[in-house]
Amino acid sequence: MESIASAEVKDLLVVGGGPAGAAAALEARRHGLAVSIWERDRFPRHKVCGEFLSSESLSALEEEIALEAYHPAVIRRSEFISPRGRVHGFPLPHPGRGLSRRALDEALWRAAASRGAEVHEGEGVRRVSRQVGTRGDGSSCFWELDSMGGRNDRGRALIVSAGRWWSLEGISGPTKNHGEHGGAWLGAKAHFGGLSPRDAVEMYYFSGGYCGLAPIEGGLYNACCLVHRSLAQDGSAVADFAAWITEISGHHALAERLRPGSQVSKTVATAPVKPARRRSNIQGALLAGDAAGFLDPFTGDGISIALQSGRLAARVLAGCLRNRSASEGIAQAAEIYRRKLDEAVGGSYRLAGILRALVRAPSWLQESVAASLPWLGPRLEAETRWRNSASNVVGRNRAPPVAGGDANLAPEPAGAFDPESLERESV
Repeated sequence: MESIASAEVKDLLVVGGGPAGAAAALEARRHGLAVSIWERDRFPRHKVCGEFLSSESLSALEEEIALEAYHPAVIRRSEFISPRGRVHGFPLPHPGRGLSRRALDEALWRAAASRGAEVHEGEGVRRVSRQVGTRGDGSSCFWELDSMGGRNDRGRALIVSAGRWWSLEGISGPTKNHGEHGGAWLGAKAHFGGLSPRDAVEMYYFSGGYCGLAPIEGGLYNACCLVHRSLAQDGSAVADFAAWITEISGHHALAERLRPGSQVSKTVATAPVKPARRRSNIQGALLAGDAAGFLDPFTGDGISIALQSGRLAARVLAGCLRNRSASEGIAQAAEIYRRKLDEAVGGSYRLAGILRALVRAPSWLQESVAASLPWLGPRLEAETRWRNSASNVVGRNRAPPVAGGDANLAPEPAGAFDPESLERESV
């Protein structure tokens, strides 16, 4: 699926092949843009993620892949379980789905390749630089990209969707900004088999963190947690996920829920984690997905925001680059994207910041707030979702699918399960 990049100047370069990057590439192709997408990893791969697809993300996904062919679990309820075992929950307004990132990311990557995006899998990007041509009217401005493997690519516009920890020579990224992305939290996840099936996302909360259980494809469960580093001094202990989370949380109901199961993947961990809204663009490059901000996992909308922000960035660029020089189009795109992204997620981050304080609150306060979830939960859920008004970009209608695209890509036969080793994610 990989093509050799040429000296031709494409319309768009995308760095990062997760949901945000793949969605950007797919949207760019839908608008007829020539695009290349670069991803340092090879698929399939694990990522620390709750692996919950909110109903808001389903329509976007179903335009790109044959989602139901991957047999995602159907999720109809959200439940919060206290350390005392009390369950407070509410039905979701519309059912969500549970699908592993191993399946989702590869499906979206394959979809982007099938629509004509030039894909570079297992090829990290070392450097990007903004080049100014000699004509002086901005029409010959472009981004130049150099990969770790020595390849070169050029594009009029650049989207960075390489997660929280992206680092590129030539552009000021988060890892160079004196700990901008630091934080006192650690995230970890593992897959389990043998747990009794339920149609709910189960959130086990305790003072200093929480652990979510979500059903995914194949009858498996994804266990994903966010805990304060003060509770997780021994990083090596996370390999046995159930024993580790039981010990640090002291949550007996969680221990009982995990007891009958068996861990079928190695644990993947990432640290430090700091949920926060960040910039939407840097030096003219648009940022999408976690590169633009990391929303608290308990909101259940991280994948949706990644997909929608990637699509929005590409859609804005397509509109602004049409009949304009690259320099003029990018300047306008950066401002429109900033405004539209704030409309879509600004309120979500503000509310999540308030709720985040409850994670380290005393148990009695957590319990009293949880008791109000049957009536408060649906309102909070609605307030932390992507606001679709942001999809209306510069007054243009959505372009039709590119000829030859296949929106019903089905999964390839599943191969042997080959989970990644415990690692500190660097994306």
